[in-house]
Amino acid sequence: MVYWKLDNHTIRCLINKEEIKKMGFDLNDISKDADVMTEFLEAIVSDSHNYIDWNTENGVQIYIAKALPADQFLFTISCSFPDDMIDQDLRQIRRMINALNDKIPLDRLDEIEKLSGEEKERAFASLSRDLREVCTGDIEIPSEKALREMGFESGEDRQVEKAEDIQMPPQKVTFGSMAEIMSFCSLLDTCYTYPSSLYRLRDEYILLVDFDDMDDKVDIIRFLITAEEYGAICEATQLSRYYLLEHGELLIEGNAIEVLITMARS
Repeated sequence: MVYWKLDNHTIRCLINKEEIKKMGFDLNDISKDADVMTEFLEAIVSDSHNYIDWNTENGVQIYIAKALPADQFLFTISCSFPDDMIDQDLRQIRRMINALNDKIPLDRLDEIEKLSGEEKERAFASLSRDLREVCTGDIEIPSEKALREMGFESGEDRQVEKAEDIQMPPQKVTFGSMAEIMSFCSLLDTCYTYPSSLYRLRDEYILLVDFDDMDDKVDIIRFLITAEEYGAICEATQLSRYYLLEHGELLIEGNAIEVLITMARS
């Protein structure tokens, strides 16, 4: 079981089927019985205090459960109220939009942050749909209909690009622990063997990933967004390689992701 803190009211927990069983819960009961799910989430929150200092005085307000390969499950648990949770998600989406070269206007996020209640939830749901479609290359962005609903002008001269046209700079993918990076690599297919090196800098583990000459930009975006789901911080970099060579410890050079996938599955 791995915990990491997103903010003072929100954590993520990566847990597998066997660990759920050891906690005294049955996976089928959790998925079908709301009371059992509540009890299970409260048990996770209680156990998390052994590892993480976070504010749980409001109790569990929102949770998101995601099934992952290899009988793993990712639970996002928030003890903040819905409006606060949406604001936190908007902050993460800002980082994702930077990776997409601002294909969705940041002004749109500013407008959603000013809303509240059901109006805020509807606007956020619309944004989430558009962002998902950008990442899969299914639609052109920005979504004219959604922008008109938010009060933005469409702009006849706007130049629209597909997700496949996005140019990705080298990325620094920073994990807080080796456990996080191994959990992330355990679900990757071997097709994700981008040229990469692994460094340790103080208590962090850093994947330096080169996306030069990679044709499928959508897969790159999926890779980065999934890394963030596992607690990583992703940022474009030009000078980090030289800084890491001078101040960090090089652990794996050239094919780090391939080596880590092999280690995670052995």
